[in-house]
Amino acid sequence: MLAGLDDIDWAAYDGAYGPATEAPDILRAIADPDPEVAGDGRFDFHSAIWHQGTVYPVTVAAVPFLIELATTPGVHRRDMLLHTVGVLGDPGQSYGDDLPAVRAALAAHSDTLLPQLADPDPGVREAAAFALAHSGPQRLSLVQPEPDPRVRASLLMAVALHDGAGAVELLREAATTEPFPVPVAAALGYARAGLPIPPEVLGHVARDLGADEEWQSPWSSDPLGEILALAGSATVDTLTARLIAGGGSQSRIRLTHALTRRFMERRGAPVALLPRLRELLADHDEKVRAAAVDTAAQAGTAAAGVAGELARIADAGDWAESGGPANTALSTLVRLGDPRWRPVLLAAWESGYDPDAVGLLFEHPPAFDPEMLAAVRRRLAAQSAAGLTGNPVISLVNVLRGWGAAASAAVPEIVAALPAARMAAVAALGRIGPGAASAVDALRDGMGGIETGYALWRITGDPGPLVAAARTALSRGPAGRYAWDLRMLAEAGPAAAPLVPLLRAVLTDTAPETYPDRDARIAAARVLWRATGEVPGVLPTVDAVLRAGGVPVRTAATLAADLAPAGTELLPALREALRNRWATLDVARALWRYGTDPAELIDPLLAAAADPHGDQGAIGLLVEMRATPALPRLRELAEGDERVVRAGSYQDIVWLDDRLRRDAHAAVVALS
Repeated sequence: MLAGLDDIDWAAYDGAYGPATEAPDILRAIADPDPEVAGDGRFDFHSAIWHQGTVYPVTVAAVPFLIELATTPGVHRRDMLLHTVGVLGDPGQSYGDDLPAVRAALAAHSDTLLPQLADPDPGVREAAAFALAHSGPQRLSLVQPEPDPRVRASLLMAVALHDGAGAVELLREAATTEPFPVPVAAALGYARAGLPIPPEVLGHVARDLGADEEWQSPWSSDPLGEILALAGSATVDTLTARLIAGGGSQSRIRLTHALTRRFMERRGAPVALLPRLRELLADHDEKVRAAAVDTAAQAGTAAAGVAGELARIADAGDWAESGGPANTALSTLVRLGDPRWRPVLLAAWESGYDPDAVGLLFEHPPAFDPEMLAAVRRRLAAQSAAGLTGNPVISLVNVLRGWGAAASAAVPEIVAALPAARMAAVAALGRIGPGAASAVDALRDGMGGIETGYALWRITGDPGPLVAAARTALSRGPAGRYAWDLRMLAEAGPAAAPLVPLLRAVLTDTAPETYPDRDARIAAARVLWRATGEVPGVLPTVDAVLRAGGVPVRTAATLAADLAPAGTELLPALREALRNRWATLDVARALWRYGTDPAELIDPLLAAAADPHGDQGAIGLLVEMRATPALPRLRELAEGDERVVRAGSYQDIVWLDDRLRRDAHAAVVALS
C-alpha cells in the first residue's frame, strides 16, 4: 500500500501552508492500524491538503493515494475517505485554481471505486455512490441489487446528478414506491435539478421528512433546508403545512431551521410563510416554540406579523437564559421598533435582569421620556451597587449617551459607572455637555486621554485639557490608536492651533505601513486643516494614503471631499481609488464634489450597494446626486427576491437586506 509515496518530491507541491513536505506523513497516518492515529491523519488531510474547501497542487498529487486508501480493506473509516473523494470532485464544495486538475486525477484513478458498491459495509457503499458520482462519467443505476434504502438513496442522487431532467420518471417512481429515506433523496434530486416536485410525490416526501429520524448522508448536511431553499413557494407551503400537522417534534424543529434558511435566501419567504411561523410559535412542544422564536428573529421586518406572539413569549420567559426564547423575542421586538418591548424590559430591570436586548438600544434608541430615564437610572444604580462591569453597564450608559442633554439628571449614575465603563461614561458626559458640570471634578481626578479632554471641553467650553492631552498623544507619534481621538480633536477647530507644529511634523508624503497608522495620519491632517484652514499642507498626506489603498482610503477620501473645491490635485488619486471596493462611497462622493459627472459614478455606486462589504449609503448618494439613470437598476435591487448579503453578523443578514431594499424603494420614489 502507498507504493511510490517516497518517489514524489512533495516539497515541490504547495498545500495550505506552503511546500507540502508533511503530505507523506499524513497519508501514512491515515493508513495506520491505530484508529486514533488514522483519525489524526484524516484531520491533517483536511487541514493541509484540502483546507476548508480549497484544493492545491498537493491535492492533485494526493488523489491516487487517497483513492487507494479509500478502497483498501482494513483502512479505518473508508466511508469518510470515500466522502472526501466525492467532495474533492464536487465544484459546489471544492474550489481553487487546481480544481480542474483534481477532477481529472479523480477520473483517471476512479476505476477502483465501482467495486466498492459491493462492499459488505453499507456505509462504504453509500459513500462509494457519492464518490463515483463526482469522480467521472460512470453511469450508475438503481437496477443493481441493493437492499439498503440509504445506499439506494445515494445511488438515486448519483443518477439524478448526471441525468438531471432525464431522471424525472425514476425520481417519481422511487419516491412513491421505496422506503425512507429514498423519497427524501428524490425530493432533493428534484430540487437540485430545478424541477417541481409532483403533487403525487409530496405526501411521501412529507411523511419521510416528518420522521424524527433524519436522513444523514454524504449528499447533504441539511436535506430539508436545501429542499425548502430550492423548491417553489407553493411546494414549500404545502410541505411546511404537512410537517406542522403530522411531523414529529424533531422534524418540526428541523423545519424551523429550514424556514430560517429560506428566509435568509428569499425576500418574499417570511411574509409568505408567516401563517406557518405563527403555528410553530404556538406549538405544544416547548422546544419547537423556542426554535420558532429563533426563526422569527431571522424574518426581518416581516416579524411584525407575529409581534403579538413574540410579546407573549417575551413576557412569560426566563431572563436568566441568555439567547433563550424570552431574550430573543424581546430583541426582535426592539429591532422592529414595536412598543411592546418596553413594559417587558422595564419589568426585567425591576427584577434585577439585564436582557440581551439592552445591547441593541444604542443602535435602536428608545424615545426619551421621564419614565424611561428613571428606569435606566435605577438599573444603572443597581448595577453599580452590585459591582457589575462590562456590557450590561456599557449598554445602559450608551442609552443615556444617545439622549444627550436630556439625560442630565442621570449624571450621578454615570459618574458612579466611571470605574466600570470609563470610555462609555466619559462619552456620555461629553454628549450631555454643560448639564454635566457636576461631573467635572470626577473627570479631572481620573484625567485620561483625549476623550476625557474632549468631554471637559464639551462641558466647560475650556479647550485646555483637550489640547494638553492631544499634545501628549502627538508627542508619541501618529499611532493608530489615536485616530479616533484625533477626530474628536478636529471639532475644536482653531482652539487646536497650539498643536500646529506637532501636527505638521507628523504629516508626510508617504503612507505608513499599517492601516491604523494611516487613519491616524489622516486624522492629524484633518485637525491641522480645521485649526488653520490650510489646505496645501495636508494634500501630500491625503494623496499618499489614497494611493496606498486598503480600508484607510475611506478616511482619506472623506477628508478630500471636505476639502473641495480646493485640493483638485487629489483627482488622479481619487479616480484610481474608485476601484477600491472598501471605499467606493467615500471616493465617489469626493469625485462628485470635485465636479465629476454623476453618470460616471452610477456603476461603481450600484456595485457598492450590493457588495457584501459595500456601504448602503451608496444609494443615498445616488439620490443626493439626482442620478436618475440609475432608476432601472435601483428598481431591480428593490424588487428582486434574492437576498443581498451584507457584511455583519449571521443574525443581521435579513435585517440588513431589508434596510437595503427599503432604501432602494425610497430612492426609486425620490428619483422618480
